[in-house]
Amino acid sequence: MRQYITKRLLLMIPTAFLATIIIFLLMKLVPGDVATAIVYGDEESEEGYSQQETEERIARIRHKYGLDRPLPVQYFDWLKTVGRGEFGISLWQNRPVRDIIMERLPRTAQLAGLIMFFTVVWALPLGVVAALVHNSKTDQFIRVITILGLSVPTIWLAVIFLFTFSRYIGWIPPLEWKSIFESPVHNLSMVGIPALIVAYNFGAPVMRMTRSQMLEVLREDYIRTARAKGLAQQAVLVRHALRNAVLPVLTQFGGLFSALITGLVIVETVFHIPGMGRSMVDAIGTRDWPVVQGLVLVNVALILLINLAVDILYSVVDPRIRYS
Repeated sequence: MRQYITKRLLLMIPTAFLATIIIFLLMKLVPGDVATAIVYGDEESEEGYSQQETEERIARIRHKYGLDRPLPVQYFDWLKTVGRGEFGISLWQNRPVRDIIMERLPRTAQLAGLIMFFTVVWALPLGVVAALVHNSKTDQFIRVITILGLSVPTIWLAVIFLFTFSRYIGWIPPLEWKSIFESPVHNLSMVGIPALIVAYNFGAPVMRMTRSQMLEVLREDYIRTARAKGLAQQAVLVRHALRNAVLPVLTQFGGLFSALITGLVIVETVFHIPGMGRSMVDAIGTRDWPVVQGLVLVNVALILLINLAVDILYSVVDPRIRYS
């Protein structure tokens, strides 16, 4: 197992290197000049300058941040900052992108962790229950809930929630961010609602997969043998049925979590959560390419680590799986 993990970690290096090239080139293909945006975005400092002076200011900004250098030189300069763990300097905030990531990552991680927790809490038990009472009214009711979760977009649920609670109840989640250590109630009231909404959408396919796998496993001969030996129903379900049915669900969880890391932009924007997704939206709007590049690269690294974690969990859940 240790050799397998080491090998996978080493393989991440060329993958991450290729990702840096793609990310850098894509950012350079986006139209717009950040130096021009900085100059014309500062209305007060723009007043009183002639056209020639404005162009000179733009040239100085481009020279300051190395934007007038050849693309290969710009890429290797950025790659050096990645190697130092800085990920470049924000063009608007004038500080290392690393500081922005370290500030925003815990907030996104908390939101993602709550979403996965709520997903496991409601999707796995309902999937098992639906399989045990196959084709009953309870099963049909659970399937209706699941179909709604698959059909209704997350952004629509978020907007309807905000409209309903603000219009008819007079309450909206807090807009000022406070950490869970500073004010647990304030923090959870701000993060808990969007986590529940996203968990409903994310849990729908997990519930369907759990139900499908449990139905398949419960028909296997070894389940009938375990019951014939007199094992308790709980032992049969947990030790034999669920343990074998959960492997495809783990694969699905890995894909969902990877999508979750990169897909919280809408939720963080709607609920005013200052996480990585919202930071990326702000950086794209201001053409702060070092911030965008750093955030995307961190997302790539997280996805690679999540896939590795899922592979390791396979061997934990099923001892028959061995990596060499």
